[in-house]
Amino acid sequence: MLASVVLAGLSVSACTTDQQVRGYIADFEQVHDMTVGFDNVNTVQRSLGRPSLKGTFDDSIWYYVSTATVNRSIYIEKPIAHSVYAFKFDEGGIVSEITHYTLNDVQNVNPVGDKTPTRGKEFGFFEQIFGNIGRFAAPAPGT
Repeated sequence: MLASVVLAGLSVSACTTDQQVRGYIADFEQVHDMTVGFDNVNTVQRSLGRPSLKGTFDDSIWYYVSTATVNRSIYIEKPIAHSVYAFKFDEGGIVSEITHYTLNDVQNVNPVGDKTPTRGKEFGFFEQIFGNIGRFAAPAPGT
């Protein structure tokens, strides 16, 4: 009897849906109040906080990133909403462009291969385990 109750509880809990929101949770009123040519680095940071990340090659672009996902039991997470606000600043620190990206703008990146090629000799399983037997470091000078 107890086993059937536990099994029923586990089967019901396996069907639950878990929804999570990660990253910057945008206050759309504050984002839409930002004005190109008027707001600057200080007003953006004071209103929206620190950015999620800055541009890799150009730190005059600030990104505020948020993603909502849903996960059913053991399956892979599926994004249901994605929002990126990109603020570009000119040399004077004034907002020159505001861009909003959504889930429709996301592109999947497929890696070319599953291995990174390395130079040198490739060791087999037993060479990796027993390769250092009998090898000792040279004594330090003066010892």
